[in-house]
Amino acid sequence: MDVKGSIQGGDLILRLNGTEPASVIQQLLVAFDTNKMVGELYFQCVDLNTSWKTFCSLYTILEAAGGIVLNSQSDLLMIFRNGKWDLPKGKIETGEEKETAAIREVYEECGVAKLRITDGPYTTYHVYPYYDQQVLKYTYWYKMSCGDDASPIPQLEEGITEAKWLNYEEVENVLGKAYISIAQLLKKNYLAG
Repeated sequence: MDVKGSIQGGDLILRLNGTEPASVIQQLLVAFDTNKMVGELYFQCVDLNTSWKTFCSLYTILEAAGGIVLNSQSDLLMIFRNGKWDLPKGKIETGEEKETAAIREVYEECGVAKLRITDGPYTTYHVYPYYDQQVLKYTYWYKMSCGDDASPIPQLEEGITEAKWLNYEEVENVLGKAYISIAQLLKKNYLAG
């Protein structure tokens, strides 16, 4: 097994050759999770498809869809939930198309209508514990235009305490209180113009 690590600016980069068993990757993930000195973990994979398949075998896979929603002033629709700024999204129902799920979830979580997909999907991945299992969530993001001038209404029963339109400057200001994957997504697909 050829697993090499280095610290670069607080991040850990591990090289996988594709022959590592799932148990080794699991041990690396546990070690990363308990090490508070490392900021982010990156895997460099010689055989990406094999390493990705092994990585995914450690998780229950869940697919979700959501929106990077802009109004007529190019303000971005964001939600605040669990102490973080986020984008509206949710689980794709069995048999539901990704695009349909994205529009449905934006409407359910924020109460805005007249949504039209303009680009995407862009994909993010994140892991989290859910009861007695570990989940790997694939989220498909679609840029959308919103023809609804109504103020967003947060879906309180989903733990959303705020839903609002934010301009470029406001979005830049809240990225420090957003999940890393959301911040990266918005830097590339909203703030970059």
